[in-house]
Amino acid sequence: MILFGTGGVRGIMRDGEFDEKLIVDVSRAVALWMYEEKLDGVVIAYDTRRNSNRFAKLAAQTFADCGIETYLFDAPTPTPLLSFAVRELRVGAGVVITASHNPPQYNGYKVYTSDGVQAVPSHTEKISSLMGKSFRVNKTARVQPVPKQVEERYIERLVRLVGKHVEGSTKIVYSPLQGTGARFVPKVLRELGCDVICVEQQMEFDPNFSKVASLNPEDERAFDMVRRVCQEEKARFGIATDPDCDRVGLIVDGKRLSGNQVGVLLTEMLRHGANPESNLIKTIVTTDMVKPMCEELNLHVLETPTGFKYIGHLIETKSKEPSFSYFLAFEESCGYLIGDLVRDKDGVLGSALIAGLCSKYDPIELLNSLYERYGYHIEELISMSFESPEQAKQKYEVLKLNPPTRIADQEIVRIFDYENDPQMPNETLLFETGSVKIYVRPSGTEPKLKIYVKVVGYDEHEARSILGSVRKAVTEL
Repeated sequence: MILFGTGGVRGIMRDGEFDEKLIVDVSRAVALWMYEEKLDGVVIAYDTRRNSNRFAKLAAQTFADCGIETYLFDAPTPTPLLSFAVRELRVGAGVVITASHNPPQYNGYKVYTSDGVQAVPSHTEKISSLMGKSFRVNKTARVQPVPKQVEERYIERLVRLVGKHVEGSTKIVYSPLQGTGARFVPKVLRELGCDVICVEQQMEFDPNFSKVASLNPEDERAFDMVRRVCQEEKARFGIATDPDCDRVGLIVDGKRLSGNQVGVLLTEMLRHGANPESNLIKTIVTTDMVKPMCEELNLHVLETPTGFKYIGHLIETKSKEPSFSYFLAFEESCGYLIGDLVRDKDGVLGSALIAGLCSKYDPIELLNSLYERYGYHIEELISMSFESPEQAKQKYEVLKLNPPTRIADQEIVRIFDYENDPQMPNETLLFETGSVKIYVRPSGTEPKLKIYVKVVGYDEHEARSILGSVRKAVTEL
């Protein structure tokens, strides 16, 4: 079990790990933090996992017993809607019980601050320090349902936000992978005029996710049934959202596009209508292909550490500047955002943007034309598994102390430790050669070392050749 990693608290549901005691302890720590920050009001959401509903009710009662007015969603809810609700109801914090795309035996606890941003380390470190501390409560509060108007406003404003980007009736196959998107994505896409065909076997909530090969839209297996329905219905486009519906993946003619490729395509769709001097925001490990695309139009690219919470935090901070605007935020792991509805990646909004993309362009043709213009960029994530998060961290420290001087046949010309980043220090190492960037960081939620490789070549053959040699060298590090 990891306390406040990249995706909040995560662990396997078993005694002594992710259990009822943990829910109560973390909720009391968050409540104490809220008291110290003079915050009141909390909204709680949950996904379709086993025990999520029970854990959410337990968290809600704990907050109410601590004297904090509490709103609880009455059905499994997308994580981005929790962010929206926090902002809409103007409460002090939000909590969602979810383990995102982790296997079924996992669950998690994410905390959101009053701006709808997933809590960044300055807040979670404080909350962690308050675990187990007692405090006196002078009042009790109630648990009440989230008003239905909150969901209605979210859908209405989302459709209004994306509507101008959708042209005509696009046929699109959709799967929520037995998660929370089932109640929202088809409704939004149909209101936008799309012809939506749902993968019916995966529309039902199932805590065991028994009809799904993978819960991660970055994984080919997540699209097994989507591909089958696309073939049956003669549909070119298929999308799938993960169980808490903050990520969305796309297939075109049976071929899965990466989160980076979809981000590049959305950049092309949106950049020409962006405000002058507007910004694209991405994480450091996300594709650099968007940089020349933005520079060409005098648009700026802002970068954050890995994790969409840093993107949300940057947008919220920069939004206080009168001249600031952004036209797209995304990360390589299929997370996308525009506008001010929420401050987290949004699989419902992302699905709508992808529908707009597919209504205007042939995504494959457009992508190839962009490669010809800006170079062939390939990115790959390599995960090295360990027995424990501590072992992964030890390997990271070894690389830090004894960095390599070459990768494959390429000399490393630059090494940067992002712990020295003045803006947002974080645990990431960068090794850079002439045509390759390699980012290494310990996972914030799993016992893994994550290695992100970025390659750019003149054409696909050259880029894949470089990637192959780098991949082999990286696994031998």
